[in-house]
Amino acid sequence: MAIVNKTVVLPVDYTTEIIRGIVGRSKALELGRRLRDLRTKETYLNVLSELPIAGWVSKSQATPNTEGAEINHKPLSALAWEGIKLVAEEIAVIVPVAEATLEDVEDFGVDLAGELSEQVIGAFQEVIDATAFFGVNSPFDNFDGIVPEATQVGASVEWDGQPGLSFYYAISNAMKKVEESGYYPTIILGGPSLNSAFRTAITDLGINVTEQGEIGRLDRHVDMTGAWESSSAFALVGDFRYFVYAFRKELTMKLLTEATLADPDTKAVLYNLAQQDMVGFRFKMRLGMALPNPVNRVGGASRYPFAVIINTAEASE
Repeated sequence: MAIVNKTVVLPVDYTTEIIRGIVGRSKALELGRRLRDLRTKETYLNVLSELPIAGWVSKSQATPNTEGAEINHKPLSALAWEGIKLVAEEIAVIVPVAEATLEDVEDFGVDLAGELSEQVIGAFQEVIDATAFFGVNSPFDNFDGIVPEATQVGASVEWDGQPGLSFYYAISNAMKKVEESGYYPTIILGGPSLNSAFRTAITDLGINVTEQGEIGRLDRHVDMTGAWESSSAFALVGDFRYFVYAFRKELTMKLLTEATLADPDTKAVLYNLAQQDMVGFRFKMRLGMALPNPVNRVGGASRYPFAVIINTAEASE
């Protein structure tokens, strides 16, 4: 990074590196299915809402024609599709920095672009995962977060926080709920304590990794963005093919030199960049996410491709 006449010059590939970091470290974006970029603010995903129903062609369905011969009538059925709306909403942050700070870090050889990159990646990751998994400040009308939606339809199981068989039974019961909804549980995702729970269970049961069966073969992931709310869900088990997202606009950065920055809640002025010899780095992206839940031949009205494991000992604290 260089400062020329108090103008900050960022590397050309700066925002590209940040967007790669966000997609690579956000568990929602890593595990979910990315759709093609949106061309407009809104688009609709066609999701099967009614299945065709076949039946035996029997004599009871026969009627005579004009010549008196019987005609067998084939059963009729509907095949319906409904539109799930995918809306691109904006995520943004402004990072104010004093011009003197820029000059000092440049003189000491500090890579401010790299430092800002790490902080911006972390901020965007936390917002995305908190919304995707827990519905925190969700701007989406038709998506409230995986954990709240799964809990609402009864796709949750309780775990008493004890290691060994108790933990494995909780995972198995969560897998069962996903399977009974007509989906395939392939991934278990949790917060920082997930790996510890597995290690303790393996030790207590006296088994090794190769003896863990289907539970051990679940693709295990830990969300380290800081967004995971352990009191709401110790872990998620599910089929991440049905969590989808799309970018309307990938990350952009703009340098602000004359702006007045106010607190978004109180509206109180925090910084006057020109008056205080500061600059502001504004980052923003537009992203949409949804969870289509197509009808299938196994799950009923309460089907859902995820199930939640709740640690009752931790939830009660």
